[in-house]
Amino acid sequence: MPRSPSRDLSDRYTGNRRYFRRPDGLRGGRYLLAAVAFGLAALWAVAEVAAPARVAYSFSHGPVASPHAAWENDCAACHVPSSTSGISAASMFDTRTRWQAMTCEKCHAGAAHNDNLTATGREFHAQCSNCHRDHNGRNFSLVRLADSDCTRCHANLPANAANGSPKCEAKVTNFVTDHPEFRPLKAPPERTLKFSHSLHMNPGQAHTKGGQEAMTVGKLRTLSGEAAVGRYTDSKNDADLVTLDCASCHQLDSGAGTKGYDKFKLALDAAGDPTRSVLPARAAGATLLPINFEAHCRACHPLRAPDGAAGNLVISGFDVPHRKQGADLTAEVSGGYLRSLVAKDHPALAQPAGPGGMVDQPLAQPAATLRGAADALTAKALPLLATGAGGCAKCHDVTPAAGDAPAKVAKLPNHSVWFPWALFDHTAHRGATCATCHPGTAAAYAAPGTQLVEKEPVQILGIDSCRACHAPAGTKVTLPDRTAIAGGGVRHGCTDCHRYHNADHGLQGRGAKAGFPAKPLDLADFLGGK
Repeated sequence: MPRSPSRDLSDRYTGNRRYFRRPDGLRGGRYLLAAVAFGLAALWAVAEVAAPARVAYSFSHGPVASPHAAWENDCAACHVPSSTSGISAASMFDTRTRWQAMTCEKCHAGAAHNDNLTATGREFHAQCSNCHRDHNGRNFSLVRLADSDCTRCHANLPANAANGSPKCEAKVTNFVTDHPEFRPLKAPPERTLKFSHSLHMNPGQAHTKGGQEAMTVGKLRTLSGEAAVGRYTDSKNDADLVTLDCASCHQLDSGAGTKGYDKFKLALDAAGDPTRSVLPARAAGATLLPINFEAHCRACHPLRAPDGAAGNLVISGFDVPHRKQGADLTAEVSGGYLRSLVAKDHPALAQPAGPGGMVDQPLAQPAATLRGAADALTAKALPLLATGAGGCAKCHDVTPAAGDAPAKVAKLPNHSVWFPWALFDHTAHRGATCATCHPGTAAAYAAPGTQLVEKEPVQILGIDSCRACHAPAGTKVTLPDRTAIAGGGVRHGCTDCHRYHNADHGLQGRGAKAGFPAKPLDLADFLGGK
């Protein structure tokens, strides 16, 4: 009988009949992988019970910052929901791009940094998460950024400016090493206000010690009344000198609810000024409240039209509003004299009835006479108000009247904020005396035979005074008396003094319109992350 081919096939396993019970490498690998998978699953189950917070982190980058805690479990509140449109093999692994697709503008307007950015810069800055990185814990700050976020451009700003000419310093990498001097101090603006802090800090604001020009309690009462006296001093002795301090004019808060506020309000009410516009409630305190003539100057320096005469009538002077000039000032002064002439019963108002028994007196001639008297008084008063001893020129640069052109007072710049491109909080620095950063503001009499420096220089120390604290710990600090001490240790990052958004408008604050979202949400949509 012929041999079966299957016998030939089976003969190859003679002596190896149990080959299928001995796993080869591939089969053994499958067993090993199955065991590892089972072990990992068991470990994961244990971890879920033992450390649930650590396990939750594996599904997320971490807890979000406190301002975003309400949306901790709602990814779609901040991230653009996933979509199948435009999906490809490459995009499936491009998780970073999908993670950076944010919807921050729903709540934050994200005002632009500035307009002078290259196309690459605009693309980078369009992604909020390139600088603001959440999921770093509840107490993580989303606005206190690392210097590297700023120096990536500012280390070589011309290369990142669209026109190659940046508005600020071309290279800055660190506040301590290469930050330039503050711009207003490098090129101080022209001063158009005549004012001396030293003079006003002297007792009685006198030029020389014992000077007859010193302001006493009696003089102040005569000039502006009891309300002004009560604001600046508690003394009732007319011979006592009025002494000011920094807080007499420079305030971080109106002090609403205090006796000082009430005294200030009385003085303003007496001048007819709107108190709330000068004394706002709950001022932030970062910058000083603006200096206002009516609030801080008028008590000692009243602006008054001079006394005059019209025929046999003596016309008393009157207060003139500050800030008016040209045609507005002329109309104000003329109107004041007209009111005084009427109150004094000017003869033009008492002319007898004309012949023929007319009862209704024609008013044209009396009115013209009255107007002529007021114009004559006004013509004499305007030069005195502009350039007289107590007029505008006492404190301002004034171009005298010429022909039909009235006198013109030079405009004052807005220096409520001296550093518009940086942030400085006076409230945070209250522990230091004013003179620490503002030298030359203490009381000092003028030397005999010398003229008082009326247009004092900018009394602000430079960047080195900031580095005394805002620098690495142990930094050598040289004091004004040339002694050296160890300072530093306080934060000195870019975002401690500078802001990014809306940087082209340095005088706008957090409440600027540029920071408002295009479509604010109601509470339900806001909490729902819609």
